[in-house]
Amino acid sequence: MPVKVVFGECLSQIGVFAAELGASKALIVTGKRAMREHGVLDRMIGLLKPIDVEVFDTVEPNPAMETFKEAHRILRDRHCDLVVGLGGGSPIDVAKVAAALGNKDQTPAELFTTPTRIDGRGLPMIAVPTTSGTGSEVTPYSIVSDPENGTKKAANHPYLYPDVALVDPSLCKTMPRKVTADTGLDAISHAIESYWAKRSQPITDSLALEALRHILPNLRRACENPMDMEARSEMALGALLAGMALSNTMATAAHSISYPLTVRFGVPHGLACALTLPSFIRFNAPSIPGKVPRLLQTMGVGSVNEAAEALRRLMVDIGEPVRLSDLGIGGDEIPWIVEHGFSAARVANNPREVTGKVVDEILREVL
Repeated sequence: MPVKVVFGECLSQIGVFAAELGASKALIVTGKRAMREHGVLDRMIGLLKPIDVEVFDTVEPNPAMETFKEAHRILRDRHCDLVVGLGGGSPIDVAKVAAALGNKDQTPAELFTTPTRIDGRGLPMIAVPTTSGTGSEVTPYSIVSDPENGTKKAANHPYLYPDVALVDPSLCKTMPRKVTADTGLDAISHAIESYWAKRSQPITDSLALEALRHILPNLRRACENPMDMEARSEMALGALLAGMALSNTMATAAHSISYPLTVRFGVPHGLACALTLPSFIRFNAPSIPGKVPRLLQTMGVGSVNEAAEALRRLMVDIGEPVRLSDLGIGGDEIPWIVEHGFSAARVANNPREVTGKVVDEILREVL
């Protein structure tokens, strides 16, 4: 993983890293409100001085292709030579693509191909996450929403790794409870899916299980008391470790099914992944008999059914729905979700074969 990771109260170091990367003008890519309202954006601009700064602050959750195009256009038009992604996974994903393309004529749409093609190295990039979930600061992935088809497309390329990730847990203390819950569930999904992925290996297994050890005891705490900095730090570290595991393994079927739930029905990404995760724990367990004992031990349970129930109970405790019907999604929508819930690479990475019939059954379990 070619990312220099700094963990702790480290935002103050961003100017040093920008200078080391030879920057004279930075483009900060961020969301529409939170970073400005909480003063983080202004603080970052001050810390980057004397480097000039441009700001692109209209990234929406689950960004569409037009957002990627606009960020790249501004980068080129304003002659920036450094990109900073500030916020959750969406701004960081947009920033990663803009940086990877740099001043090249290649477009974001051309980048989101299979396999991902990037015509040479672009510009340096610093990721500053303000949520504890996506792990985008340490992965070679970027995700674009495709509303026309009701799903998402993924880019996967080594040039999408940031150069530097500044993981400062203090930036997470203003996260609303709902965002804390959703992104925390995303991190849990990354850890569990990485652990059972076909592409997993002993190193990623260790990262995934260690991630769960940090996340599972602290997600409730972080939701109940946003100013609990011990819980925030543990969540940030757990999400980081889960992202490191995911960067090597990719996700599996639960992530694939989540994409249409998010794009068509507006279900937050982490929740969309977690809705089917208890069912996939039961479904996948027979295919990973050698791994199940360590997963159960890490989760503090004695059986596969208890593991699935523990995750469902955690979702309830942090105020998350556990059924599709709670989100206004009826049984008549399931055939459409099944049709659009197959990301070939992620389904193929699942430890047990997943068919349309399997997806239909799992979705009906959580209806």
